[in-house]
Amino acid sequence: MWLDPDYQLEFSRPAFAWRRLRWPGGLVMLGLAALVAVEYNRVVDQQSQLQILVERQQQLVALGANQVQSAPAPLQVVAKQAAVKLSQPQQKAAEKIVQQLNVRWFDLLQALESQQVPEIALLQLLPDANRGQFVLSGEAKSYQALLKYVSQLQTVEALDQVHLQKHQVNESHPQRPVSFEIQGGWQP
Repeated sequence: MWLDPDYQLEFSRPAFAWRRLRWPGGLVMLGLAALVAVEYNRVVDQQSQLQILVERQQQLVALGANQVQSAPAPLQVVAKQAAVKLSQPQQKAAEKIVQQLNVRWFDLLQALESQQVPEIALLQLLPDANRGQFVLSGEAKSYQALLKYVSQLQTVEALDQVHLQKHQVNESHPQRPVSFEIQGGWQP
């Protein structure tokens, strides 16, 4: 029923370009293998150095623990030295430092930052906690923007007696900015 055709199949290799690229391809593979070997050696060296550093760290931690256990006597001496009475000038200087540290700088900075205006560039803040005053220096794009900024600062509850101390128009600059100093007070 089925016909028996006589098929003639020829399985021959096509002449691809691979035969022409066999030697250059082999050289590329050899070069890549060498690069992999160099990188592998570098990684192994880094791991050995890391292991050495970990061992040194463990030794230092162990050495530090031994020193802490054997050091209660010198710590007691330091504690006794800290309890020494201060002289009158030293005590006044220490009180002054504590007073400076207890000043609420955050309140002043927050009050000034709450009134930021794009036309105003603040350059310097010089606070004087002893007198409860500050001097604010900067530049404004125009005199009107400066006056608006001063009036905004006058409305802030944390600040008092805010006024424009001096100003100067920079004539040499093409945009003619206004340099200014604002003085005011705050409750430190």
